[in-house]
Amino acid sequence: MNENIRNKSSWGFAFTIASMWFGTHVGAGFATGNQVVGYFSKYGGIAPFFPILAMGILALVMYVYMKYAKLNGFTNYKDTFRSVYPKPWMEILFEIFYIIIILAAVAGCITGAAQIMAKIVGETNYGAAGYGAITWTYNLIATAALILLSIFGLNLIRIVSTGLSVAIIITAVIVVIVGFAYGGTIDAVLAAHPEVTLAEYVNEPVNAPWRGIVIYAAFQCVSLPSMISGSTELSMKGIKRACILGWIMNGFLLALSAFMLAKWYPLLQGLANAGPEVYGVFALGGVPTAIPNLTILTLTGLKALYWAYNILLFCAFVSTSVTLVFSMIDRFSPIMFPTAIKNEKARGVIVGAIVLTLCLLIAPLGLTKITSMLYGYDGYLAVLVIFIPAIIWALPAVKKLSAAKAAEAE
Repeated sequence: MNENIRNKSSWGFAFTIASMWFGTHVGAGFATGNQVVGYFSKYGGIAPFFPILAMGILALVMYVYMKYAKLNGFTNYKDTFRSVYPKPWMEILFEIFYIIIILAAVAGCITGAAQIMAKIVGETNYGAAGYGAITWTYNLIATAALILLSIFGLNLIRIVSTGLSVAIIITAVIVVIVGFAYGGTIDAVLAAHPEVTLAEYVNEPVNAPWRGIVIYAAFQCVSLPSMISGSTELSMKGIKRACILGWIMNGFLLALSAFMLAKWYPLLQGLANAGPEVYGVFALGGVPTAIPNLTILTLTGLKALYWAYNILLFCAFVSTSVTLVFSMIDRFSPIMFPTAIKNEKARGVIVGAIVLTLCLLIAPLGLTKITSMLYGYDGYLAVLVIFIPAIIWALPAVKKLSAAKAAEAE
């Protein structure tokens, strides 16, 4: 019994749970570099500090909800939020946040996969203004690929997803190292293309910390359901350790990436400002700021790493999309006209088709607008329905329950 308690409190077991948060966060979205630029790097030298603070806030919020769930014996987010909110029906507020972030994530994966396909065949105008037909064509091809894989490749994706996540993380770290090591490429590009002017960092002293710290932390609450489920296997000390480790793992890797991309941001944005007639000569496959990490690998000329990263990113986009679509199918197919449509698979196909259609309509916004606008607006919602309830209701309840448990122990 004592050994079991020690295991539930151990740093090793806490690391396993923290890795769930890490795996959700450091996926295809992080690996592109897009949201790192959009929330951190474009603000310049302060970029590395934002993710450390953002992940610190998120760790505290997770700690409150995980401890609340543990003290009340809850094993999932639905029961947890039904209990936290003063009215059980208010749990739908978290569901709305969760659905929006999933739809946005799948749409982002569609546009990301489409841009990689465009890059592979040498199409340089994907996502550029005035080239809507090209963008739609590749988005449709990417969606068709997702549909086929959803039907025939789910088991394969389940088998390879863990290894794929590890490979993406390792390669993303290598890209960060390359970004630092090949900084001289920036001067070489400017010397060869005098028509390119370095862009300035975005100067928003109020909005920058709000977006880069609070809003980023808020929409990353998408990891909260898996962390609440994982808390059932941890002791109170284990929960604290999992949140500390999650903060360190997510915050500091994100800070390194933000620091590296801040170094490259003026050139990447300068190329984007110059237009497709200028950046098209580099065969980037789209706007330079859409998938910054791939743009950096293209400019540095590291072909083997470039192609490996293309393949891994494409697989990550597909894997993430199919997994998220099936999470929506599991959630909604049981309530999708169960009396009118008896066949469970038919209901699943209908839900999947609706989800992918919505995501296809969102995808033309492009990866940058999806991560900056949709994720951002959903972050505002998360502040209202997750952060504020944590302070007003969950934290006082945790203190009260903890005191009661301590009194019982005496």
